[in-house]
Amino acid sequence: ADGNYEVTLMTKATVTWEGEVSWKPPAIYKSSCEINVEYFPFDEQSCLMKFGSWTYNGAQVDLRHMLQSSGTNLVDKGIDLSDFYMSVEWDILEVPAARNEEYYPCCTEPYTDVTFNITMRRKTLFYTVNLIIPCVGITFLTVLVFYLPSDSGEK
Repeated sequence: ADGNYEVTLMTKATVTWEGEVSWKPPAIYKSSCEINVEYFPFDEQSCLMKFGSWTYNGAQVDLRHMLQSSGTNLVDKGIDLSDFYMSVEWDILEVPAARNEEYYPCCTEPYTDVTFNITMRRKTLFYTVNLIIPCVGITFLTVLVFYLPSDSGEK
C-alpha cells in the first residue's frame, strides 16, 4: 500500500442514537499485489486490501461492513461500483468483503479488520490484436519459407 493516507477534504462524522459513528472521508488508496502471469493475457488476478486498527482493539473499535448481516462475516458485494470508471484493461469480477478477528498473545481482546478480495480479469482484445495475431502470422510465414524451393528467388 501507499502508506501515505491523508484526508484531503474534511468531512463530518455521523453519530446515531445507538452510539454508532460513521466517518466517510473521500480518499484514494494505492495498493500493490503479487500477480501471476502464467496465463497472460488470459489471466485473472486477485488482490487483498485489509483495513483495520493497529492502535485500538476490537472492544474499542469494532469494525464491520455496513452491509454485513448478523450471523455472518461475509458480504458478497463489498464495494459499491456504481461510480466506478470502467477500465480499458481490466474487468472487475467480484469484490467480497470479510470481517476477521485476530487474537494476539499480548492482549485478551481481538483486533478486527475488514478484508476486501478484489478479483479482476484482463481484457484480452488489445493483446490479441497487437501481440498474439502478429506472432502467429510471423511464425506461419517463417514455416512457409521452408516450403519454397531452395533455388527460388522469392526467399
